[in-house]
Amino acid sequence: MAVRGLRLLKSADVMPTTAGISRRGLLAAVCLCVGLFASRAWTQPLWQEEEQRFRVGLKLFPACLGAVEGLEDRSAASGKLEIRIVYEGSDAIARAAASTLGGIGRIRGILLNVQTLSAESLDTEATPLGGIFVASVDVGGKRLRLWSERHRTLVFSPFAGDVEAGAVAGIHVADRILPFVNLPQARRAAVRFKPFFLEVAHRYE
Repeated sequence: MAVRGLRLLKSADVMPTTAGISRRGLLAAVCLCVGLFASRAWTQPLWQEEEQRFRVGLKLFPACLGAVEGLEDRSAASGKLEIRIVYEGSDAIARAAASTLGGIGRIRGILLNVQTLSAESLDTEATPLGGIFVASVDVGGKRLRLWSERHRTLVFSPFAGDVEAGAVAGIHVADRILPFVNLPQARRAAVRFKPFFLEVAHRYE
């Protein structure tokens, strides 16, 4: 389902500032229709719907991450929240995503360390991770489940079918765009979301 024609949001509507994500900011991010924004063309081709989902996912991922309970306890020994942008094949889109998400700086006052990583490398990654953003289509349902359970963390994929396949969260496209949460998988990964976030999210149970 295409998401073209939705109302454009400014970056400030969905992106956290260095002061952290507020309840009001999170609700604004998930309750309003999320629009597409003009930007440079990606060097790795995606189908139009996939590219639209990817762009919207970059806006919703920080809000989803900011709604995780006990986020402070997910920091690495450095005190930073380790975020991995995972890809298969070319890393062009992953690098673009890392630049966007790295520019946020902090979520709920916690410094971010955003890096790209191939799916194969993530299979053996030992660093405690605060969140994983999927930047490639068809990474695979089994991997999505294994990553979230092994790292006990949020695996977010904006691509159609991935939440049902095992990602903890993604996007739901209907008359408006909402976060899409796989509650059984979230429980298996020990990821708990704040109640007000779940009130506005679309749930897969």
